[in-house]
This record gives sequence, C-alpha cells and structure tokens, in this order.
Amino acid sequence: MHPFFFFGAIHHAVLLAVLAFFVLFAASKADGFVKILGNVLGYLLLICVVLWIIAVVLGPVLGIHPFGTMSFNDMHPGMGPHWAHPPMQPMQAPPAK
Repeated sequence: MHPFFFFGAIHHAVLLAVLAFFVLFAASKADGFVKILGNVLGYLLLICVVLWIIAVVLGPVLGIHPFGTMSFNDMHPGMGPHWAHPPMQPMQAPPAK
C-alpha cells in the first residue's frame, strides 16, 4: 500500500475538523433555526472525521484498497491463473445396490 495515502487521509480529516470547528463557532453566534442547523452540520462533520479516521485505520486490515493503489490482478480479476476452470474430475460410478 502506498504510505503517503495515510498522510493524505489525515490531511483531509484535519481539514474537515477545522471546517467543523468554524461551523460550530458560527452556529454558537447565531440564533434560531440557523443555530440548530449549524450545530447539526458541525456535529455531522465531526462524525465524518471520526468515520474517515476509522476507515483509514481499518481499510488495510479488511483488505480495502484506496483508489489507485490496487495491483494489476486486483483491478482485472479475470487475468490470473485463478480464473481457469478447475480440472475435470473423473466421473465415479454410482454404488452398486
């Protein structure tokens, strides 16, 4: 796996967290429906940050590859030896009664 994918993912998570901070800050200064909407959007962004970090950590463990880091056989599953049909087994005669 490409090691710089983690740096890019953490970079995006930090940017989302900063955006959530500013949305929550602006919501704290607002009144009425705008305050409720800002709080909901800010907390949704923070939830997205947490899910993003969990996905970055668990992706390689579960075998999920980020875009652009798959091997050739992963992108074209029909191109390998595992695609061939299994060898024919000789037919067995049914048991005599």
